[in-house]
Amino acid sequence: MIFKKTVASCLLAVILAAVCLGTASAHTTVTAGPYDIEIGWVNEPPVIGQMNAIVVNISTASTTSGEASTPSSVDTSNLVVTVSYGGQSKILTLQPLGEDTTGQYVAPILPTIPGKYTVDVTGKLADTDVKVKVQPEEVQGTDSVQFPNPGTPQAQSSGNLGLASWLGIAGLVFGLAGLVVALLALRKSG
Repeated sequence: MIFKKTVASCLLAVILAAVCLGTASAHTTVTAGPYDIEIGWVNEPPVIGQMNAIVVNISTASTTSGEASTPSSVDTSNLVVTVSYGGQSKILTLQPLGEDTTGQYVAPILPTIPGKYTVDVTGKLADTDVKVKVQPEEVQGTDSVQFPNPGTPQAQSSGNLGLASWLGIAGLVFGLAGLVVALLALRKSG
């Protein structure tokens, strides 16, 4: 009975985690003509020094039924993705996410400074002019995902022997010395 409750609890926790992670996406969706364009980071939270990419998902705008659909083919060759930060900008290369991911594109980038980056997507999708400017989720420093923090006293002393280690070594030395004394005593008596 306890095993069944434990399994059920674990299953519920996994389902809740999946639902919460799905709703925590920091992507921004804008509409340009008949298209919904979703922009964000591939890996969230984005962290400095870790390879990432700007993701651009393109679907047709929601229909009267409320559902968006992914167009079978969209010519993105006239779209330009520019990332800006602190007065600097860089044009990124937009490429399909994969062969089986229609309407999903990525522009690889390695963020080097924490903070808010601005993403501009401009150009044309078919006959539709696109001019989108968003600030996806803020890029974090490595301390947001780093564990344990290398600056903590515990992490710094991990290479040093603690009191318990020294007591263990002393116990081994005294134990070996006692064994040697006992063996010598047996040898003399025999």
